[in-house]
Amino acid sequence: MMRKLAVMLATGIIATTVFGTTVNADDKDYDFYFFNIKGESADAMQAAVDAYEKETGVKIKLFTLGSGTDSTEALRADLQSEDNKPAIFGVGNPINLIEYLEGGFVMPLNEATNEEFLALAEEIPEDFYLSRDGKTNYGVPLNVEGYGYIADTRVISSLFGEENVDAFLEAYKKASYEEFEAMVLAMDDYIKNGTVSEITLDGQIFSFVEEKDERAEKLKCVFAVAGSEKWTYGDHLFNIAVDGVFDSALSAENATAEQIEAGRSVYEAYAKLLDLGTSHAQTERGPELINQSTNGYDQAVACFANGESVFIKQGNWCYTNIVKANADIADTMTFLPIKLDVTDDMLTSGLTADQLNSSITVFVPSYYCINAKCSDEEKEAAQKFLVWLNTTEQGLKFVVEDCAFIPYNADPEVTSAGYCLGDSILSYLKDGSTMTNAYAGLPASYVTYTLGAHMMENYVNKTEWEENAYSDIADYVISSWKEAAGL
Repeated sequence: MMRKLAVMLATGIIATTVFGTTVNADDKDYDFYFFNIKGESADAMQAAVDAYEKETGVKIKLFTLGSGTDSTEALRADLQSEDNKPAIFGVGNPINLIEYLEGGFVMPLNEATNEEFLALAEEIPEDFYLSRDGKTNYGVPLNVEGYGYIADTRVISSLFGEENVDAFLEAYKKASYEEFEAMVLAMDDYIKNGTVSEITLDGQIFSFVEEKDERAEKLKCVFAVAGSEKWTYGDHLFNIAVDGVFDSALSAENATAEQIEAGRSVYEAYAKLLDLGTSHAQTERGPELINQSTNGYDQAVACFANGESVFIKQGNWCYTNIVKANADIADTMTFLPIKLDVTDDMLTSGLTADQLNSSITVFVPSYYCINAKCSDEEKEAAQKFLVWLNTTEQGLKFVVEDCAFIPYNADPEVTSAGYCLGDSILSYLKDGSTMTNAYAGLPASYVTYTLGAHMMENYVNKTEWEENAYSDIADYVISSWKEAAGL
């Protein structure tokens, strides 16, 4: 069935099921409430629920906070509400699930009452379960996402010549960290000073174009950095290091003090990469880079979308925001791996240094959960909507085309995401060049509000770092991680 669905996604041939039952909503002007935690999909999801109402008569109240905004507190308040409980709500990972299970808010999918929904739930691969025991699944995956450095192939063409774009991208994927770092320094020199030089990637030599074209002249920096966002310095960036130490979110969650300490050299490599990236951003590192009014999420996206940076560290969830900023970039983006200065003997996760540096992270980022405390009518209506969204032609149109999501059961051999970043992720899946999202197993809020905040307040706000900064950062990672984990 999963392969059949993937084929149907690729060809657009999917049978439509019509649901026409509304719930008794008493004096509410909606049938059930949907709390969407993916700010990037706000407009597309609103269009989806509007289309569903038109087709079925079922009115859904949709709430979404803005892109890059933590929705945890707002969701907690609504779950505790007597008259504003969401029937569908998002949960990010198994760590977040703990709180909602303790509160009795999450319905196990095997307790569903709708037969079509039960069939949908049974086909979810175990590797994609939202679970605490690996057996009981509490969520329907929103999608599969991936992240790394995003590059505009037109910019690569302006730097190295159109005829060298494909060769550059392939060589970059296989390049060592040392080659990557030298490339960044050379790009910075070319952008700021017009210095024409050669770089080497995977043993191949690439020369900068001697005479800058209009696109090259527009470049201001190597990396567009959301400097005021704490997650910029933790979350996805730190995950690359965690993937070198732990092979899954579950193993990271159950880490011993000794296992955390064993990653010291990898955490130093993380610090080195952070130093490199923030030293070659759109604004000089220091108080201005972390200024929310000038270097927030939207400003970083605009910097990249408008061709002012070569790279941005982001995921495919950012696609719609990038295209909103500049529609001309819609078909010219691709993912490239984030690299660390590590060797095989530093890594304890089972990855080699070459594997880590040639892969991108691909994972299920969040899940749709059904509120166990809602009425039976609301739960039934919620199940029907999720079936519609994930199995019907019209529902999947919103998932694949409008939200720019990759369905969790897509087959990379036959499926096209329909947009460049999605297809880039599928190419890494096809090649087997993917890593997990191990940092999701770290203590709740640690990577953002402990590590990310520490890096912003003690390092990114400074132009120059002390000689022992990398070692000091590794010390902090180890001590703060152990403390947060109660070790």
